[in-house]
Amino acid sequence: MPNIGDLPGHLIGLIGDLISSSSARLGPAAIGMMLLVLFVLLALLARPVTRWTTRDLGRLAALPRSLAIAAEAGAGAAVSLGTAGVGRSVNALSRLQTLAALPLLDHVAHLAARSGVPLEVTTNDPVTAYLADSLVAAAHVRTETTERAARSHVTYVGEGRATEAARALAGGGRAGRVTSGRSATHATSHVLGSVGEEGLLLMLGSAAGQASTTFGTADVSQAPSVLLLGDGTLVGPELFEAASDLRPGEARAAVLAANRLIWLAVLVLVLGSILQLLGWANIAGFLVGRA
Repeated sequence: MPNIGDLPGHLIGLIGDLISSSSARLGPAAIGMMLLVLFVLLALLARPVTRWTTRDLGRLAALPRSLAIAAEAGAGAAVSLGTAGVGRSVNALSRLQTLAALPLLDHVAHLAARSGVPLEVTTNDPVTAYLADSLVAAAHVRTETTERAARSHVTYVGEGRATEAARALAGGGRAGRVTSGRSATHATSHVLGSVGEEGLLLMLGSAAGQASTTFGTADVSQAPSVLLLGDGTLVGPELFEAASDLRPGEARAAVLAANRLIWLAVLVLVLGSILQLLGWANIAGFLVGRA
């Protein structure tokens, strides 16, 4: 078959031909089997992971609204990419967590650039800082807001896990006032990536006075800190799964609308079959123009 997309069309056409050529009255079992086949085909075409499932891991779907409020208040957004990095001497899982956090940073940077909210990104790894700076710059290019790029900053806070936590604790007091520029109040704060024994201090400093927080790590030892301190949480594999669920607001609305349309089509098929079986309506005759 030249196109895999033709397969569902041929199968549905085959079922339709069998029904139209049959003079037998279909029973409930036969109708149920046909509906099941159509339902499975719809499920396969709809890609269950991204269409049927509408999760909101880490409350990331609420970010557009939070950043819109931040823009009106003159506040900013902050993202900490953990304390592992990519180029530092850490284990492979910690590096992988940092890489998994980069798509989430790209999502936050895109929304912040579109909303006109300054973004502050901190990391203790120079390689990660370079990657983050590229993502922030690309977000402003995509949203055609390059004139606002100077308001966002990526900061390399220095080597060691403790430096990131100490900076977060020292900067927590800034949340008591609303300003603009580098000292802006952070209306949203995110800690994403690998953290160690300093994780609790880092999250406490990041959460000080914030309106919305999202903390995520795959480090089992720091899962209690994430669950206790974060409004939105990404624990364990959720940190790696969240990137696949990210989509713009209009795309998310399209997914929800498609879900409802599919269920509506299935409901119409079921109700029509029941009416046909009970003899209350001659739907088949109506469709072929014999009603």
